[in-house]
Amino acid sequence: MNKARRILSWKVPCLFLLLCALPGCQTLINDKPPIPWHECYEPLDSPAAEAFVFQALEEAVPRFGKPAVPVGSLQLRRSRKTSNVRNYRLAENFTLTECVDSDKGEFVIYMAVEPGHESFYPLLGHECFHLLNPMIFDWYMEGAATVFSEEICRANGVSWATWEKRFRRDKHRKPYSASYWMMKELKEAVPSDYPRFLRFTVPAAEEDRRQIDIDAWLNTLPASDRAQAVDVISRWMKILKRRASEDYNFTVPKELKQ
Repeated sequence: MNKARRILSWKVPCLFLLLCALPGCQTLINDKPPIPWHECYEPLDSPAAEAFVFQALEEAVPRFGKPAVPVGSLQLRRSRKTSNVRNYRLAENFTLTECVDSDKGEFVIYMAVEPGHESFYPLLGHECFHLLNPMIFDWYMEGAATVFSEEICRANGVSWATWEKRFRRDKHRKPYSASYWMMKELKEAVPSDYPRFLRFTVPAAEEDRRQIDIDAWLNTLPASDRAQAVDVISRWMKILKRRASEDYNFTVPKELKQ
């Protein structure tokens, strides 16, 4: 059984678990909980959210191809600990897509906020894109997921105003904003070839992870389109290269390597 997890803490303020020695503070248990990790979090019962997910998949598959792991079942969970694991040291209030069992196609999407929150569907739309390949951990994938979320939200009349304001404010300062603008500009520059980038992946340094093989994708483009795509990436690579880490990789096209 293979699992893939990605914790996205950029989107909403996380509730950090505090270690404290003050009188009355409860000592948290560091051991692994006695139940599967995903069952440590509250189920999220929202037929509207479930319908949104499957509509998003129906929109994504014709453009980007079938999921690398066919989606057999999907659970939505609020990333808030259940009462029976309240004493365990577990992260809360994060957004994440997890493939619990790749053989059975079992997925879980964890949400940092409630369905009524203005960020709920923008976050959910982003996670829907990760269902296409939850093993990819890089900034090309993150930016594309955010662009897709904007598209699916606007198509469903969901406000994107808060996120648009944030991404404009932080476009040259924060990697999630930079990755969004980079992929948005790539889509505009080479619209017919843009969806195919997802087909080109290579193993990442981290076990069971993959990353986009940007040179392999660029090699499929006509010379003029390739030049445009490389030019787009060049404008955003500085911040993304600087913020590449064990969480998200970023490969610079060979033309831009020094």
